[in-house]
Amino acid sequence: MKLSYNLLPQSFQNMRPVALASERAGLYSIAIADSPLISRELFVSCAECLHETKSLNVMTAVTNPLTRHPSVAASAIATLCEMAPGRLLVGIATGDSAAWGAGLRPAKVSVLSDYIIALKQLLRGEVATWQGHEFRLHWDGYDPSSAPPIYVACAGPRVLRMAVEVADGIIPAMGYAPQNIAHVKQLVADACVEFERDIHEFAISWYAEFTFGESAEEVLKSHLGADSQWLVMGSTEGKLIPPEYIPLLKEMHADGHNLAVAYKDRERGEKLVQRAKSLGLYDWLYARASRLCGTPAEIGARLQSFQEQGLDHWCLWQDGGEGDYNDMPVKLGEALRFVD
Repeated sequence: MKLSYNLLPQSFQNMRPVALASERAGLYSIAIADSPLISRELFVSCAECLHETKSLNVMTAVTNPLTRHPSVAASAIATLCEMAPGRLLVGIATGDSAAWGAGLRPAKVSVLSDYIIALKQLLRGEVATWQGHEFRLHWDGYDPSSAPPIYVACAGPRVLRMAVEVADGIIPAMGYAPQNIAHVKQLVADACVEFERDIHEFAISWYAEFTFGESAEEVLKSHLGADSQWLVMGSTEGKLIPPEYIPLLKEMHADGHNLAVAYKDRERGEKLVQRAKSLGLYDWLYARASRLCGTPAEIGARLQSFQEQGLDHWCLWQDGGEGDYNDMPVKLGEALRFVD
């Protein structure tokens, strides 16, 4: 099983020890978030992690098409690929906290698609077209074969379908009840047929939150273990949400676009649990949650059950719980021991 540890770089000095710990723990990659107002710079953090490790992959998880021109992103990505050939993965989406935190709206799906196409053209050494302008990299000695795979984070079918058309993989946050997993797999299969892609060459890195604690039962008292905020981000079409729950979910996350509330409130998880219960959403959210919570043994057992369903590559975000992010690679490595 491949585990990627997704985190906000809270300190540049901490990136070296957390990367080394991830490598020692046998993690597949460290996945670095891109949210400039609440974390250290994405590509500088990626460079530090790549420089200090020998085999660990590093992923941007995730950047967006709004805050960097594709020429700027391509230059940073190509430089990282020269630093550590074959160890960079690029994750991108329409724009979450990096966008709304700065007063921007998420990009339209068509804009994200055009951006990915332009980025791929630049990284292949070709002429790119972006917003009516043509340009290319004029680098001496650049090797286009080093271009990394591009993954698209998605919470609904429109972005997923676009990703199958233009990208190399997805990072879906679309629920983990049996019908949710089947839904994602079918959407990918249908899009691969539509765009004549080989489904075996299209990657899925499943996104979920994890929380270590005394037990799963205790953790779930203060953490949902579900990514419910993205259910009502953008369109709700095709997300398998009961229609009567849509306004309730919007009410539940009405304050979610506040950086201090969403990322700095230590009681945020418990508050969301109480809101979910008072709005009558808890049981439904619990049923579709990944529930990767509790002890390493409990999380490992849960991952094992998912692996048996073919979910063997994960991008995991720490949702509170015991320990800071420097401790997490070791704990995730312990959880991996319980996976065959």
